[in-house]
Amino acid sequence: MSLANFGPDNSVLTINGRVISDFGETASPFSDAPIDPKVTLRRGQGGRAVRLNRINPGRTVNIYLNPGSPDSAHVQGLFNANANIVLSWTQIGTLEAAIGTDGVITNDAAMNRAGTTVSDDQYTFEFNVWKATKGGE
Repeated sequence: MSLANFGPDNSVLTINGRVISDFGETASPFSDAPIDPKVTLRRGQGGRAVRLNRINPGRTVNIYLNPGSPDSAHVQGLFNANANIVLSWTQIGTLEAAIGTDGVITNDAAMNRAGTTVSDDQYTFEFNVWKATKGGE
């Protein structure tokens, strides 16, 4: 069994066709999580239950980019233009991958400048459609 490499050198992120690589200092510069549960179980008081499946549970994605970078300027331009977003993520070392479509940038984040430290530029995306694979060998 080989050692899986989850580092940024084995990560390929594209946003609207542009490869994004100038990640910030945040320990995990890319994160994704469900917006809604894929399945909900509704339990009645009489002992029966109903299963509710959601076709598109959606996904929220946060990315952290190096401040002042061309990659951050690209994403900020998409945010300012209210552009529709298509995102792809591949972790080459582990064979994980994801594609998000029908997406929007919902927000950027607080910006810390002109002090003794500088914050990463953070952007939050939401996708109506998200297809992902996890695992490897």
